[in-house]
Amino acid sequence: MEYQKIKGVKHCVYDHISEFYNDHPNETPLKNWREAKEGDWVWSDDGRIVQILKSSPIKHPNDRRNYKYCKSYIRTVVGSFLCLPKTYMDTDFSQHKNRYTFSKSIKDTRKQIYKRKVPTKKEKIFATNIAVGLGAVKSYMDAFSETNSYKAQKKAAILLNQERVMKEVEKSVVDVAKTMGIDHEYVLEKLKCLADASPEDHIVLNATKELGKAIGTLGTTTIKQKEQGIIGLFSGFEPDQLEAAERPKELEENNIKEGE
Repeated sequence: MEYQKIKGVKHCVYDHISEFYNDHPNETPLKNWREAKEGDWVWSDDGRIVQILKSSPIKHPNDRRNYKYCKSYIRTVVGSFLCLPKTYMDTDFSQHKNRYTFSKSIKDTRKQIYKRKVPTKKEKIFATNIAVGLGAVKSYMDAFSETNSYKAQKKAAILLNQERVMKEVEKSVVDVAKTMGIDHEYVLEKLKCLADASPEDHIVLNATKELGKAIGTLGTTTIKQKEQGIIGLFSGFEPDQLEAAERPKELEENNIKEGE
């Protein structure tokens, strides 16, 4: 018999039916763990007895192929498993670095927020919300169904510091601008008119500087400056607030929360 504790509660994995009955004389382990409910004891595919701590339908944005054909999952003290016919539900603690993820290689799924290269469906919704001016906090609450504004502020700050998200925001801004008839040619034309025809010297100077930046004469803007420029257009965060935002070490994007 092996066990691990979750929030101070001991959860056992039994090697033999006799030792299981010693602790649970009125329980009978189910053979098909895929049909078990929370609290049921089941036989694992490697021949041991373990309890189902959570059984739940999968609520997922369907932006990953392997979730599209699976409707539910279960979790034991060892790990989490998709309820698919080919899924092998084992009880080897050494093979599961994190019981709250289906992966056997990812120890901390919350670090994926920094490593991911392609935005998820929810991150795309967040970026679109930003682009239309909803504000960073409200954008996050809407995209991720978050009800706590304080958590939303911290998590939105993290997302707005990820290059993949800022590229998505930039793309959305361009799309919105196009629907309004605003493009690079339009902006350059307006700046040129100001530089050529304004009676105010300071307006001519500023317009000329902006033209120089736009065509590269005065150097290109950095990615960070572009990010701040985009963010500064919307409510919710000012650029200095975003820069000063404290980065938590962890971001719980995964819907599977510890201890459930």
